[in-house]
Amino acid sequence: MELLLLLLTGHFIADFYLQPAHWVTCKNKHHIKSPGLWKHLALHALLAMIILIIAGIALLPAIIAILLISLVHFCTNYWQSYRRNSLRYFLIAQSIHIALIGIIWAYLANFTIGQVAAFIANMLNAKNIIIAMAYLLVCKPASVIISLALKKHTDSLTQHASPVTENPTTEKNENIGLVSAGAWIGYIERCLAISFIFMGQFAGIGFLVATKTIFRFGDLTNNKDMKLTEYMMLGTLLSYAIALFVGWNALQVYKTL
Repeated sequence: MELLLLLLTGHFIADFYLQPAHWVTCKNKHHIKSPGLWKHLALHALLAMIILIIAGIALLPAIIAILLISLVHFCTNYWQSYRRNSLRYFLIAQSIHIALIGIIWAYLANFTIGQVAAFIANMLNAKNIIIAMAYLLVCKPASVIISLALKKHTDSLTQHASPVTENPTTEKNENIGLVSAGAWIGYIERCLAISFIFMGQFAGIGFLVATKTIFRFGDLTNNKDMKLTEYMMLGTLLSYAIALFVGWNALQVYKTL
């Protein structure tokens, strides 16, 4: 386990702390001809070599591990250099790197296929599945439930805001929010709420409610429309009610298993 943690630490240091921004820019601009790409690969190989020496790994397995790390990092970074700078491609690249480190660790630790299968089977026990299901339920399904529950009020507010103003374009631009931001705020707040429930930190839920109230206070006090204020409160209360219901029941099932 120490070797796995050391390899992960080396990866994060090389990828995020010892990789200057101009290396990334150079890589994205010049691709395979980028000096930044080759410096980055050399840095990863050097850190991996130091870690494997410290861990006392034999020469041949250490060389194979360093070559694998260098090759996969080259392929992943080369592929990523042709992609736009987005969260999706960043997560794909990091997932590949972390998966590779896990495979190398299993190889160096002489894990058998049976041991790996047993480890995966142990992770996929009923308790872990209950926790995972709780997080899944409070994201998309909860969002759909809230949307359907408030549909009548949403339609009412939409019709209420439809009359043409003197400058409708300006008013629309002033009131428009970030695309999908509301949905993501809901996902995060409900996931945090059930996390606090699982940890037994119910005061954390009060902190979440207070934080959201502070940020929403200006919208609620400055807005003259009582319908919008009540709509926002209904959405917030329904969101937390679902999180509490799912989190509490998942916790009770977890304790009985």
